[in-house]
Amino acid sequence: MPKEAELSFIICTFNRAGYLDDSLSSLLEGSPPRSQVELLVVDNNSTDETPEVVQQHQKKNPVQDIQICYVKEKNQGLSHARNRGIEEANAPIIVFVDDDIRASKNYINSWIHFFEGHPDVNAAGGKIHVQFDDPRPDWMSSYLLPLLGLHDFGTSIKPYRKTDYPFGGNMAFKADIFDEYGTFNTDLGRIGSDLKASEEKELFRRLQQDDLTISYVPDALLYHRVNSSRLTKDYIRRQAIGLGQSIALQLKHASGWLIISTMMKEIGKWAATVALFVFYGLKLRLSKGVTLFQFRYWILKGLLFRNRS
Repeated sequence: MPKEAELSFIICTFNRAGYLDDSLSSLLEGSPPRSQVELLVVDNNSTDETPEVVQQHQKKNPVQDIQICYVKEKNQGLSHARNRGIEEANAPIIVFVDDDIRASKNYINSWIHFFEGHPDVNAAGGKIHVQFDDPRPDWMSSYLLPLLGLHDFGTSIKPYRKTDYPFGGNMAFKADIFDEYGTFNTDLGRIGSDLKASEEKELFRRLQQDDLTISYVPDALLYHRVNSSRLTKDYIRRQAIGLGQSIALQLKHASGWLIISTMMKEIGKWAATVALFVFYGLKLRLSKGVTLFQFRYWILKGLLFRNRS
């Protein structure tokens, strides 16, 4: 990879060759980048046509300023794949992108422009909208859309509050941050069909402890594609349990204050769930309220019974 590369876009993938094909196409079909860019695909032991998809794009890539690279990470798990991407990336700025996205036309240049104008920012997150490839079920309220990737804090660049963080499918870092603060916790994050989470949040908390600014970048817009496999109660259940398990792992060696703070937040979320249940009941949309109750219960189950599913 040329040394003058300004950004490395890391795409970690596992058995999603079809989606990866579209994701790479959307990144390559956007506005030509204003500087050298690397698209680095980290294959986390895929058994489908993922290597062939990358090779096809390498051969037909029409964008002179974008180089497509491929590496295979044998340690299973999203955090392992992301950490391998950090090791292999050649640019001073690293952007993590999911393998099932559609990039907006000026996506790459939005990140370039942001870091040119904000050289002191060490980490950032972009906007994510949800693209439903299959019909959205009636029981899925808007409050569950963040589970499917929705991340929209408006149209202005702004620092994240202490309680907010970028989503993993569209986040950026100065590469030297990882030398000082470490990489992703491999005890967290997805491993195959195990939907643990919160590895990004745990890393961002480390940065926030030193009061580093983490910025929201609305122009760096991605569309997260969702099909019928993610629009089931079972998928929501597994994701909720994984989230609860991840919270339990983070609290295992946490301070008493963090434990108390986390429990208070969970109590507040239960209170909000009760209020929403009543609201949807009055609107004769009870299935939405019931699902929110189930979701909160599944998180609690993962939190209290970390080794059970």
